[in-house]
Amino acid sequence: MLVDVTQTVVDGLMVGGLYTTVALGITLVFGITGILNFAQGQLVMLGAYVAYFAAANGLGFWAGLGLAMLAMGALGLALERTLFRHTLGDPMAGLTVSLGLIMVIENLSAAAFTPDSRTLDPPLPGSIHLGALTFPSQRLLVLALAVLLVTAFRLFLQRTRYGKAIRAMGQNRIGAALAGIRISDVTSAVFIAGSALAGAAGVLYASLFAISPYMGATPLMKGFILTALGGLGSVPGAIAAGFLLGLAETFGSRYLSASFRDGYGFMVLIVTLLFFPNGLWGRRGKVRV
Repeated sequence: MLVDVTQTVVDGLMVGGLYTTVALGITLVFGITGILNFAQGQLVMLGAYVAYFAAANGLGFWAGLGLAMLAMGALGLALERTLFRHTLGDPMAGLTVSLGLIMVIENLSAAAFTPDSRTLDPPLPGSIHLGALTFPSQRLLVLALAVLLVTAFRLFLQRTRYGKAIRAMGQNRIGAALAGIRISDVTSAVFIAGSALAGAAGVLYASLFAISPYMGATPLMKGFILTALGGLGSVPGAIAAGFLLGLAETFGSRYLSASFRDGYGFMVLIVTLLFFPNGLWGRRGKVRV
């Protein structure tokens, strides 16, 4: 029994780490701009394809991970400069733009890559045995990379110049501007960071699951559950909610019903919002980064 529970916990943390890397980008963009970027799932999908084609051309998994983060960061900057920057005064317009981007990106991807599913060979095949415990090597690697990405993101917010500027804007946008912070530059940095995280999440997804132009729907749904569960605009909340949701889904699937896997997240969200209307870490009128 203990062996089974331990393996379920590790699997849940791995899944939660994947969800968290998607949710952080959504949370960060919303916390600073007020825009709910529904196209985040499509950036995850594109990041997965970048890694796939990098591996197919002999560059390997690690080069694919770096290229996916760079490519999605650049795409996030381009989308912010050409589209979202013109909607900053109207978050609903930004939401509408992001919904349109879902259709545009998905259809262009289906035309370019075909709707057929593809797979990315994991860099660590096989399993690791620790006594009676058996862990797939790739799942442990995904968990380690997810934790590394989340930790690096927190350090970026806490230690870097742009990170401190982002935190200042999250607390008081007008006050940050009066203090000399260039709002446009910080907004661009937010989209770059959030999109790069989406690219990394896509590579991690691709190492475990099939890739297709329509794969963005699932990470997008999970990301928005976490954004609401943790508290809109709360980065610590998104991190905690990600691992909580991963554990809830994994334990529910193993001990209750695997066919209801996607429903457990909504159950946790509904129960949480009944007692904490602003989410686990949310505060009315406050953004916590």
